[in-house]
Amino acid sequence: MSEKRVFVTGSTGCIGAHAVSILLGEGCRVFGFNRKPPVERLDGYQHIGGDLSDKKSIESALQTAHPTHLLHLGALQTPDCRDYPIRGLDVNVLGTAFLFKACLELNLPLERFVFASSSAVNGPRALYSEEGVKPEDPLQPFNLYGYWKIAGEGMAQAFHQESGVPTVSLRLATTYGPGRDRGFTAAMTSALKAVAGGGRFEIPYRGKENYHFSHDVGAGFARAVVDPFTGYGVYNLLGQTCTVDKFLALINEQAKDMGLAGFELPYAEGAEQTPFIYDLHCESTRETFPQMPQTELREGIRLSLQYFLKN
Repeated sequence: MSEKRVFVTGSTGCIGAHAVSILLGEGCRVFGFNRKPPVERLDGYQHIGGDLSDKKSIESALQTAHPTHLLHLGALQTPDCRDYPIRGLDVNVLGTAFLFKACLELNLPLERFVFASSSAVNGPRALYSEEGVKPEDPLQPFNLYGYWKIAGEGMAQAFHQESGVPTVSLRLATTYGPGRDRGFTAAMTSALKAVAGGGRFEIPYRGKENYHFSHDVGAGFARAVVDPFTGYGVYNLLGQTCTVDKFLALINEQAKDMGLAGFELPYAEGAEQTPFIYDLHCESTRETFPQMPQTELREGIRLSLQYFLKN
């Protein structure tokens, strides 16, 4: 079997670092495309410096890596897209377009392209049926980040139609756990850190969310890269929906079992209902990628607390 050469944008981020670890464990050679190199050196990993908004650096990096598989994780998150919309447009839309175009023009031996999309493409939960939000359901984002992810999915499908390369758009929702430090949806990770450190954190919203343990997110994207797949498809990453109240109750339960005390997790004054989508339908994901992992919430919370106690 020939060596898989995987080009990963955003490989030093929370999701990217976990994905790279899984890919290296699968025997892949990984080329990380980032502005800064990773903190630690990894066998089988090569850093290639560059910026997604720079078409020439993308082309040069792809020529160096000559990848057989590509995982596109690099993007500005919701707060940055809101505060710096032009930079967000450059990276999330134009950078994605540059990447797809370079893959076509350089005639790379690509066998798979995986695009990191988001449940931010969806609208309010009330728009959808009781059985859950399916990938093919109508899209109605409430912010620029969501609209730019729709653009990315469209480019991914067009790329597949033009190139024939099997292409996956994988949507994720709220990630919690080690490495998930930024963005509005990082609130539960901040709560876990406060518990581990005996501190205080005010929960900024109420309602329900669809949660993914951070290690599962990286592993899920890695599976989408290396597991058998043909055609083009959009999938919801495996996760679990629960109320914020329930998530906090599980944190308190695990904290008690671990002998942790002295922390406070009150709701912020005026905390409103979260706008984020939940009840993501994942049957097609399980059928297509049966090896994709899903850590139960209680276990993910326990593992996160153990990590933050040490780090």
